[in-house]
Amino acid sequence: MHSQGSNRKQLTRSLVILAAVAGGSYWAGTQTAQWWQQDDQRTAMTPAAHFHKLDRFVISIPGEQYQHYVQLELAIKSESAEFSDVLTQAEPLVRNGLMHLFSKKHYEELSQLQDLNGLQNEVKVLLADTLQRNGYPNQIDEVLFTRLVVQ
Repeated sequence: MHSQGSNRKQLTRSLVILAAVAGGSYWAGTQTAQWWQQDDQRTAMTPAAHFHKLDRFVISIPGEQYQHYVQLELAIKSESAEFSDVLTQAEPLVRNGLMHLFSKKHYEELSQLQDLNGLQNEVKVLLADTLQRNGYPNQIDEVLFTRLVVQ
């Protein structure tokens, strides 16, 4: 008789454990599906980046003995598709600002450039300031140099 009571307790424990495992598995499965759906929604909500390429231009810069040149091509990244129109309208201001910035740089500084990200950020700040001072929206996310040649 004692073994029957022991078997019932063991059977009851096993059923409780089985029910807990089954319930936990079901709950985890539904939570995982919700988690993946949330991740898909976050991915779908991320706006696509838009790039506006500026035409290549050459700027003269001073050197120790000779005048040197910088050839620069860059792209401006923005989440706004309409920002390309803004940059087209403001391109003379943008190019003028870049010419002023680079004309203050020296050949030695640019030819041995160690911090490209720093220079790109300096250009981003300059362009944001130029656009805002002239009544244009600043929607620049990033400035990317696609070519930088110093001769």
